[in-house]
Amino acid sequence: MVSTYTTNGGIEKIGSGEQSGTWGDTTNTNFDIVDKLTNGVIEIDVGSGNTSNLLTTDGTLTDGMSKVLIYKTSGTQSQAHTVTISRTSAQKIYFVRNTLNQDLQFIQGGSSASDCVVAAGTSAIIYAKGAGGGAGTRVANLSALLPNTNTAGAGTFTSITANGGVNVDNITIDGQEIDVSSGDLTLDVEANIDLDAKGGTVKVSSDGTEILNVTNSTGDVVIRPVQDAKDIIFQQRDQTEVARIKDDGTFNVVTDKLAINGTAVTSTADELNKLDGATVTTGELNLLDGDTANDSSITVSDADGIIVDDNGTMKKVPASDIKSYATAGATNGTVTSVTAGTGLNGGTITGSGTISVKTGIGQVGTYAFLARQGYSKINAGETYTNSGSGANNNSANLVYAGFLGEGDNNFDDDTALDSTGGDVSTGLTGIWRAMGSADATNRVAATLFLRIS
Repeated sequence: MVSTYTTNGGIEKIGSGEQSGTWGDTTNTNFDIVDKLTNGVIEIDVGSGNTSNLLTTDGTLTDGMSKVLIYKTSGTQSQAHTVTISRTSAQKIYFVRNTLNQDLQFIQGGSSASDCVVAAGTSAIIYAKGAGGGAGTRVANLSALLPNTNTAGAGTFTSITANGGVNVDNITIDGQEIDVSSGDLTLDVEANIDLDAKGGTVKVSSDGTEILNVTNSTGDVVIRPVQDAKDIIFQQRDQTEVARIKDDGTFNVVTDKLAINGTAVTSTADELNKLDGATVTTGELNLLDGDTANDSSITVSDADGIIVDDNGTMKKVPASDIKSYATAGATNGTVTSVTAGTGLNGGTITGSGTISVKTGIGQVGTYAFLARQGYSKINAGETYTNSGSGANNNSANLVYAGFLGEGDNNFDDDTALDSTGGDVSTGLTGIWRAMGSADATNRVAATLFLRIS
């Protein structure tokens, strides 16, 4: 009778009368297989591959016969590594340690890779069901099904996932407290920490004494210190105080620490207090800020108020006071500086000096008694010149009036001259306006003129 093999371990069952003289070798191999099945530990290097087989071969020591499987890699894993358990009919329990940086996925027969996953860096107990399980359910992770036996005393566990272990010193759940006998308590989570207090209040205590209370008031958040005569202090990272809510209710901001929309407020409290009781409008403040807009024209009356800086104190005075001051200044004031223009002779007068009007003969703005050479009529208000354009009349020369020569139509007795003192045929320069009229009938017309250009 030929040998057969066990389904799960591949141990050779020697047939009756078989292997005469070699029976001992087969038996020794079987003992090695049994030892491996019960206590065998093996390290399996998967390299950079993404798949591998876990074999159980009849009568031969193979990796699939080990009890403890330690998976490692000498390469680089870019995705989850899938292990196929062969043979498909074998029922196996493995203790698996995954030292890869990727998940391990175990399949058998037609099962899915997602049925049994050992996360990277974790360990698990897995069960291969063999032919006893249907497709898609042949490999299972038993770790999640095992009760937690590390708790002293009785307890009920619905679900605990350690993922690396749980080390508990003092903890009270049903007693509504979590007690840590020493050291700090660190809450380190991947996402958010949600403090959900159904009563609407979160309390902060120090050694059993409540010091801070954060509560809900119809949707509003209320933050308050609990201990009397204590403040809420806001500090920078270096513990420099920025602001303080004092026990008396005042909000104290450290100098130079207040800014509005990025602009520092540099005014002192005393400066801001000057606005205490002010009823000014935005438009009124804008006028003080250099607003260039003008209101419509108004009539200033004596009772209207005008803001005046009275030796450092701003006061509102009636317009009548301004009028009285200006009137007094007009009668008793002293001219300290006058800049000469076209109407002044000389330069700037400072401190003291004399203001004189340009009175040079023949200059713009001066008068002269002039005649028109020849028989010419002069009309009041019209303009005259000896030549060129720009005047109403330019048909005859203008000269300073003198005596007429008897029986002659011209000035020929040398008493009528032009501005140079020369020949009267040249005439005066400029444009003159007649300030009177003269008829030239059988005479030379003459009257008063004003030089305008």
